[in-house]
This record gives sequence, structure tokens and C-alpha cells, in this order.
Amino acid sequence: MNSGNDLAQIQTLGIGDAMVDLYTRASQLPPKGGNIWSTAVEMSPGGTTANVSANIAGLGISSAFIGRVGSDPYGQYIIDEFKKVGVETGDIFIKEGAFTGIILGIIDDLGERTFIACAKGASHTLLTKSDVYQIDFEKYQTIHTSGVCLVEQPSRESSLAAMEIAHALNKKIYFDPNLRLEGDVFPEELREAQYKAISLSDVVLIGEEELFQLCRCALIEEGSEKLIKKGAELIVVKQGSKGVTAITSKENLSVPGFKVKVCSTAGAGDAFDAGFIAAQLRNANLLDALIYANAVAAIKVTRKDARSAPTHTETIKFIGKRNIQVGMDLERNY
Repeated sequence: MNSGNDLAQIQTLGIGDAMVDLYTRASQLPPKGGNIWSTAVEMSPGGTTANVSANIAGLGISSAFIGRVGSDPYGQYIIDEFKKVGVETGDIFIKEGAFTGIILGIIDDLGERTFIACAKGASHTLLTKSDVYQIDFEKYQTIHTSGVCLVEQPSRESSLAAMEIAHALNKKIYFDPNLRLEGDVFPEELREAQYKAISLSDVVLIGEEELFQLCRCALIEEGSEKLIKKGAELIVVKQGSKGVTAITSKENLSVPGFKVKVCSTAGAGDAFDAGFIAAQLRNANLLDALIYANAVAAIKVTRKDARSAPTHTETIKFIGKRNIQVGMDLERNY
């Protein structure tokens, strides 16, 4: 584990997966046994929780990340990239002999991405309870994490243990299920782990199709009600270009998405999560937080890399150019 600075004032702590993205662009996928030509591979840092942590820092909110990376060059690359954007890396664990997960992404002509996760048994899955027990949760205002680390052990039980500790300390917890299923197979133990994580969370940030898969439902309201009964207070359902719907036990609020020219959708959901968390930490009301998060995600999809989310200033300018008013707390840059 690396030595770090005093984390007393860190506003967010991300616990979870950090990987490396290798991207190429191709007009189509090859048939089985076939061949296509694509652009040269480009590398960028990735991982769902890691992306959110980096994007939050880019939006001007202090951010830290805890997880495991491999002792390979990719692991050091991840740490270096975190440092470039101001994410605290002092408590990242380097696992000797482990490899850092790699995501192979193919981006088509419409900006849609197809992923191959070369990550079974990778370093992010090796987070242990011993690692978790070294975290001083009192140093952080909020916690965010992802369901990616629930796929395998020991990271599944370790992630849930971290959430249980944070929950007991009354820390606000944001959770994105980020389902990474193999085909249509949804192991029941993974479903139960997802529900356990949701029961410990205050805010669940989930994609529309993921909600339907997880809750075995066909309506946003039906699925959200089920997750609220599990214990979450707010369900934020990401609907891509259609926008977002937020549901509590007392409120149902939908906000349309912004129309932009898409370059790549890779990391759009992570950008939205970062925007929503950052807005709430700036004391935005629910409507303003949804508008802000939509704007962050919209700007991101006009750019290439998964972590190419905008700054706070860029986001406020983007919203202002569309003659949308948001509260002064959200507009303040600090």
C-alpha cells in the first residue's frame, strides 16, 4: 500500500474496480472466424468506480479511491493517471503477481461500444476484508461503489463489508449496480449480492435495462418500488439519450436528455454518476442534480475516452447555453 496525504477533507471515496481500457474503432464486428480492419488501439484508464472517482475530481470535488491494482505496468499507469486529475491514491493496494483487468472496446460508427472484459481473477477482484478494515471511513463524507466487484470473491464479500461499515457510520452511500453479465445468465448469488448492496445504499444509480434485469420487471416504477422496499431512499434510472427518471417513496421526476452529436458512449453512465454525486455535494436540489448529471454525460459522449467528462465550469456553461436555470449553490465553483 502506498503512503498518502491526510485525507481529512476528502468529500468522496470510491471503493471498487480500476482497470485499463484499450479501444479501437470499427464499422462492424467480425463474423465468427472472420476478420475486419479497425483503427490502431488507444489506451486510457478505466474501471467503473475508478472512472467515477476521476470524473468527480475533474468536477472540482475532492476524491479518493481504494482498490487493488496489479504489480504490472498497467497498475502503475492507473495510479499515475489518478494523480494527474487529483484523486488521492495513498490507499491503493498493489497485489504482487496479479494482473490488472483490461477492457477491450470496439466503438462503431454511431459511437456505440461493444466490450470484452479481460478481467476474470484480475486485481480488482482480489480486494480483501483485511484491506477494507484498514480504511478510516470517518475521513470521508460520502462513499460510492459499483457492482462490478460483486461478480467474484473475495471482492464481493469485501465490498459488502465496506458498505456495511460505512452504513453503520451513517455515511451517504451511492451504488451503481453496473451489471456485467455473461449473455443472459444472472447467477442468483450475484442477484442477492446486488440486493444486499442496495439495502445498504442511500442512492442507487442504475441503467434502465439493468433495472429490468435485476428486478425482473418491465416498468421503471415497478422496479424502483422494489429497490426502495429493499432499503434505498432514491432510485435514479439512467435512460441514455431519453434522459433520466428519479423515484423516491414520495416523488417521481423525469428529466429529458440533451441532444448532442455522439462520439463514444463509453463511460457515459460513469460520467452521469459523477455529475449527480458532485451536484449533490454542492447542495443542489434533485431537479438541478439531474440536469447537471445529464449535462456531464452529454458532454462526455461527444468525446472519445471513458474519462473525458467535463469540468464544472464547462458543465455550467453547457447548461447556460441552453437557457436552463439552476440554483446558485450548483453554479458556485469551489
